[in-house]
This record gives sequence, structure tokens and C-alpha cells, in this order.
Amino acid sequence: MSLRIKIKNFYRTVFVLFKRLLILILSAMLISFCDSSSNPGNYAQSSFVAGDYSFPYNLDKPDAKLKLPGYLEEISGLSYYKKDKFVCVEDEQAIIYVLQRKEELDVSKFKFGKDGDYEDIAIKDETAYVLRNDGSIFRVKGFTGKKKKVKKYKTPLSKKNDTEGIAYDPLSNSLLISCKESPSIEKDNPYKGNRAIYRFDLESKELVTTPLFLIDLNNLKNYRDQGTFSKFSAKLAKRLRIVDSETSFKPSGLSIHPLFGDIYIISSIGKLLIVMDRRGQILDIHGLDDKLFRQPEGICFSPSGDLFISSEGQGGKGYILKFNLSQNE
Repeated sequence: MSLRIKIKNFYRTVFVLFKRLLILILSAMLISFCDSSSNPGNYAQSSFVAGDYSFPYNLDKPDAKLKLPGYLEEISGLSYYKKDKFVCVEDEQAIIYVLQRKEELDVSKFKFGKDGDYEDIAIKDETAYVLRNDGSIFRVKGFTGKKKKVKKYKTPLSKKNDTEGIAYDPLSNSLLISCKESPSIEKDNPYKGNRAIYRFDLESKELVTTPLFLIDLNNLKNYRDQGTFSKFSAKLAKRLRIVDSETSFKPSGLSIHPLFGDIYIISSIGKLLIVMDRRGQILDIHGLDDKLFRQPEGICFSPSGDLFISSEGQGGKGYILKFNLSQNE
């Protein structure tokens, strides 16, 4: 690569990062505003934004595939830990698995409690936060050591919400939690027709009971009807034809891009990946190939921006796909 091209790519990257930094600053102001008001309407409602956004991954061609042992067939959560290391959980046991990529996959297991329906895991330094489907969060300090400390946080969320995704947000020092089913804590379901993302504040150790984001399923339908998805495949258009039913997009995992701050939300049902900025605006929607993504449940990033998506085995071995960050972003 010539020096001129390298310089050009450098300035392009600086420009993109500067633009995303402005969005992060605005997002911090938005979060502060939402938390300072008791008005239950203070949430970020999803909308679509037209612009020059370019999705920085080729989801049709994974750059690597990591096959998992048989006991991780039902891998249900994924988080990046350290260089060449991931952590994950599976549906039934209270075990944190540390996966290290070597010539052969090395797996370490760390028990932290009673068995249950554990759906996802987030990491902050040497502390793991494991999410159960009833909204309970298990903080496991020193999760790879012999003297780990476990504390359970019961939130107002419940099994009716079916919480399946959790991600650490360094900007607000909080955990983002996505609901697969009901978006509402209240019985009267005021947010019906949406998918909700809530925020658990790690300073107060409490859940903010107003959703941080609401993804309007009708907006997904409008995205289709307005013809704004013309750059996508007919296969995605076919998937979006069923978005007006509430069974087509059910978040199974989420993660925050370490460089740009965008929120990536994956849905095993409907095989969709949605990219949303910190203001709640949907930047992109991608359909996931059934052959590549048998049952996508987990998503995370490396610090350099490479994307990893885990899939359950559905009778075979579970696996993790790697997608390198495009240099054109």
C-alpha cells in the first residue's frame, strides 16, 4: 500500500472517529436528561436516519470460525475478555466459560451459583455480570479466581420481559439490558408494539425503570414500505414483510461498538441484526444467512473493532464467527 493511500485512510479514520465522538457526547447528555426526570415518556424512540452510514462488516464472508465443544451446543451469551479470550454462558448451568484461542481451543470453567436460565454475560475489568431470563443480574467479582464474590441484583424486570441481552456501557458506567418479550415493567404494557432496552446503573446498583431505548416494530415496517432498504437484498425484504407481527424481532443479544459507540442488536428469531446510534436512531438492518447463522444468540467486539457472533449448534456444535472491521469505514 502506497504512502498516499495510507495517509488518506488515516485521515478518513480520524474523521469518522471524531464524528462518532460527537455522537457519544450528545448521548451522554441524553442519558443524563432521561435520568433526571420522572416523566415515564423520557425514552429514546427509534427512528431511521438517512445518511452516508456504511456498515463496516461483510456478514456473508466470515474471516474465521471457532468451533466449540459439545457441551456448549446451547451457547447463549458472549463477551470479549482479553486478548484471544472470550467468556460465555450456556442456557442451563451457572458456569462461566473462558475460551482461549490457541492452536487448539482451551476452555476453563468457573461455577458461580445454582443452575438456571442464564442468557448473557458482560465484563468490566475482572468482574462478570451474568443475566438471567427473569431480569436478575449476578455480579461475579474475580470470576476466574478461587475467592470469587457473587452478589445477586433483583430488578423490576421479570420472566414476562424475557431478558436475553446484556452489555457493559463504559460511557455511562452501566449495563444495557434488552428484552426479548414484553417491553414494559407495568402490567398494562404501555410500550406494547416495541422492543425495549433498559439501563442498570452500576453506581446506584438500580435499574432505571424507564426504557433507555424503544425500538418501534412499526418503524421496521415503515423502513420496508418506504423503499429505503433498496440497497439490501431481496432476502432481507422478505424478512421485513413479517415485522408488523410481534414475533419477528426478538433481541437475543446486544453489544456496543468500542470505536464508534453504536449499539448492535441481534435477533435469532427473524435472523436480523440492527445497528442503532446512541440517540436511538436506526442506522442499518441486516438479514443473517440461515446457513451461516443457525441460531445467533451472542454478539461482542474486540477492542480493535472486530465483530464476533455466536450461534447455538441446533443438534451440532456451537460456534463463533469472526468478521474483521473493514478498513474503508
